[in-house]
Amino acid sequence: MKNKSEIMDDIQSFIGRNGGNYKEWFIGSAADPKDQLFKTHGFKKGDYGLYRQAPSELQAGEIAEFFMGQGSKGASGVKAGADFVYAFKLAAHTKPGAAKK
Repeated sequence: MKNKSEIMDDIQSFIGRNGGNYKEWFIGSAADPKDQLFKTHGFKKGDYGLYRQAPSELQAGEIAEFFMGQGSKGASGVKAGADFVYAFKLAAHTKPGAAKK
């Protein structure tokens, strides 16, 4: 498992390689990131996205908050059992859900 700093570096690097504009990305935390991405957000094979398991739900929430502070859309707050953080590039078919600016 990676630490908070390594996860943030992974996400930042991934965003940089795939468009770089934080406003085009959604980030959140979840207990089951695959389910969240595909069922909730309408993520499809070929879309840009990743997820990482954080050391705790608190750290997953903090990572999401950091990227939202950079301009990403997302779901803020710490969620019980949600120790994964995920990010995906918004597309016409994806649903940000309860996104915040």
